[in-house]
Amino acid sequence: MRLVFRNMLVAIGATDADANLLQYAAMLERLIPGLTIHGVHIAATDQTPPPPCFLHDRYSSVLPKASWEIIHGDVLDCLIDCAASRGADVVLLGHSGRHGKRSLARRLAMKAPCSVWMVPDGSPPSLKAILAPVDLSKPSADTLDLATALAERAGLDECCALHIYFNDALVTFEEFEEVLIENKEKAFDLFVAPINLHGVQARPLFIESAHVAQTIVSIAKERRFDLIVMGTRGRSASAAVLLGSETEQVIIDTTVPLLAVKHRGARLRLRQALADERVHRRSDQRHN
Repeated sequence: MRLVFRNMLVAIGATDADANLLQYAAMLERLIPGLTIHGVHIAATDQTPPPPCFLHDRYSSVLPKASWEIIHGDVLDCLIDCAASRGADVVLLGHSGRHGKRSLARRLAMKAPCSVWMVPDGSPPSLKAILAPVDLSKPSADTLDLATALAERAGLDECCALHIYFNDALVTFEEFEEVLIENKEKAFDLFVAPINLHGVQARPLFIESAHVAQTIVSIAKERRFDLIVMGTRGRSASAAVLLGSETEQVIIDTTVPLLAVKHRGARLRLRQALADERVHRRSDQRHN
């Protein structure tokens, strides 16, 4: 059985808005046995920090097994550094409608050395229906593996695999459309064949659209999914598949929680890039 996540970093704002995020974290703690949770609050350098025991005293009743930390500095940089130093494989982040919060979630999803789970304000701590957009590529196969593992943990029988395609043929007719549908179903069957679906049915949903992000957001909302699981990279723009830009746009627009999956190879490359950046930074400081 796949270990979905081991270590989760929860970004705490130290405001009343944290209540919903912490209830969501508690739900994940119940679903994922052995999950270690570390809550962190990033305080601006010009702010007076709360006392060290503030987070524990305020939030330990919801997450009694969690550890807590207060750090001074830039929010994005500190979250990235903390995720890397603590070996987090997912960051849980509140997601308000304010532009600044959306920007933080978007940048963190692209730059963090791990997956990022965004929870819009007011999202119920529930996991009853999961949507996994896929482009039939290897990265999206890994994403579907993770989505079905979460579905299995939540006791679900199925996970919806959304494939968005764009037919740019100049001339179409009914028989041609039937061939296209048949080929998509065959392609999907070949795509899921080697994937460990954890005993969960991957139910395909084919939607024709040239607007990938907009379609994902509308499908998730209209069909009342509790979670969108999608990768931070896809295959190619010409295939109308999920690129980083599409994931970023869904992060900005969604009112449904979203898990932006950073796969193992991408995590290792990012960690190496972060390490190289620190080495260069130290070298520059020595020469200045």
